[in-house]
Amino acid sequence: MTTRTDIPNPKLATLLLAAGESARFGGRKQLADINGKPMIHHALDALSHLPLPDIFVVLGAYGDQIAPVLGKEITIITNDNWATGMGSSIARGMKAVMTNGGYDGVLIALCDQINLTDEDYNQLIAAFDGTQIVATRHADGLGVPAIFPKASFDDLLSLSGQIGARKIINSHKGNLVAIDLPNAALDIDTRDDLAKVIHQPA
Repeated sequence: MTTRTDIPNPKLATLLLAAGESARFGGRKQLADINGKPMIHHALDALSHLPLPDIFVVLGAYGDQIAPVLGKEITIITNDNWATGMGSSIARGMKAVMTNGGYDGVLIALCDQINLTDEDYNQLIAAFDGTQIVATRHADGLGVPAIFPKASFDDLLSLSGQIGARKIINSHKGNLVAIDLPNAALDIDTRDDLAKVIHQPA
């Protein structure tokens, strides 16, 4: 267990990315029905059980259709430049997070990793000491969901285009915590991916 010597009780924001066009999926996958509720609700259900008071959701493509299904407790951020890539969505979201102020770190998550549970996210939170990045170990390297300390906020804010958070994670490989989260292996990019999970128990 990580000893939090720098920030005993870090205050974290959650940044959920849901701005993409979902071209490989063929449409607004954020609203795809999975066991009776939209995909984005599966992600929010897990995140809403965390001890993190503020959830920011970045919308772009289909934003006018997605926003009405989100709860009032969600802060919606609109990225008008969503078509340029995930980096721009992270930067747009971080601008809002930093403007809100007072956070020691930010948990960045994706709306299509629907198998992740609150227990998975809590593993990341438990490992966060306020100074190091806590990233998920994937088969092809380290990535999100991940928690970034305040020291990384400016780097996240500077992202653009297709360059996502993995760039920052890779630049800190010698000084981060990597967590195995098997449930993160699934992200729904295509209709075939959806078919694999749509009949699983809710």
